[in-house]
Amino acid sequence: DRLDLTGLASYAIDDVGNEDPDDAISLDGDRLWVHVADVAALAPPDSDLDLDARSRGANLYLPEGVVNMLPQAVTDRLGLGLQPVSPALSFGMRCGADGEPADIEVRPTLIRARRLTYGEVDAALDADPFAAIDAFLKPFRARRDARGASGIDLPEVSVRVRDGEVVIRPLERSRSRGLVMDAMLMAGEACARWCQERGIAIPYATQAAPDKAELPQDIAGMYAQRRRFKPTRLSVEPAEHSGLGLPLYTRATSPLRRYSDLLVHQQVRLGLAGGATLDAQQISERVGQAEAASLAVRRAERLSNHHWKLVYLRRHPQWAGEGVVVEVEERKVGVLIPALALDAKVRAPGGAALNDRLGLVPREIDLPELECYFRVVD
Repeated sequence: DRLDLTGLASYAIDDVGNEDPDDAISLDGDRLWVHVADVAALAPPDSDLDLDARSRGANLYLPEGVVNMLPQAVTDRLGLGLQPVSPALSFGMRCGADGEPADIEVRPTLIRARRLTYGEVDAALDADPFAAIDAFLKPFRARRDARGASGIDLPEVSVRVRDGEVVIRPLERSRSRGLVMDAMLMAGEACARWCQERGIAIPYATQAAPDKAELPQDIAGMYAQRRRFKPTRLSVEPAEHSGLGLPLYTRATSPLRRYSDLLVHQQVRLGLAGGATLDAQQISERVGQAEAASLAVRRAERLSNHHWKLVYLRRHPQWAGEGVVVEVEERKVGVLIPALALDAKVRAPGGAALNDRLGLVPREIDLPELECYFRVVD
């Protein structure tokens, strides 16, 4: 009983090398569709697949490879664009002049997704269909900005181990990334509204506003602002997400990668079928189980990335770079090294001010303790 949207051009846009494409976008006149891999069609509540995914919480992304939350065969079958025709759970919406999603429709669909990289879309952003999609999202983006959405833009890198070699490359900010992010956020708000209107319990992603303080939009200011952020929490009680500038939001566009998204999809599918949905207590229990596993996943990812950055430095003893001063202490300064997205503490003999750039070289690397000590050079 799927809506056939195979005649509509749909685009799954990801980084080069992405192997689990779980979202795509298309524009149908004045209506945006965000298509998401229909994982809940194969993993209903309390099925073996559901229990296994819940025990893992999320995909584990390591520089050496990916440990999937779900069996690889699920991704092969449901990843958008990996088959000629893909089943999806699609969120259709219009965007009012006020930037709010309107006329929300949720349907199981069939789509034909064309896979593209961010670089390919960047090169085509000034022509349709991407120029039209960008124009569609402009009021939504303006509304988020007006509500104080975070503008943090700190350096990020991708760390990969390929044939034994550590490869570190910067993740460039681009217009296409912003376009895809806005489309996914709009789908998350639309899904949250659709469920709230029907009394369907889901895990809302919420974030309390940070303490008020005017900070400059330079690297040191954005670094300080990030540290002031309160963590995003999943709750069955709807509330705003301050960092995203949204009054209501749920994560609904990555069910191949994240259990909370799969849980939302299960509830939506039960609601569409007219059956009994899980209650708030059941949702809270499932979220608690998955989040405990997700915390371990995120910690493993963070430590593994840090480990391989230090391995990279050990293998390149002549490495030299620069750090931006983001904290000033009595005897040391904290620096952010953009090329590695790495924090460090260094002694600055001549003193330093926020946002100063210091030349750095490693002087000691302690892999077991995951420590790297730098010295300042001219």
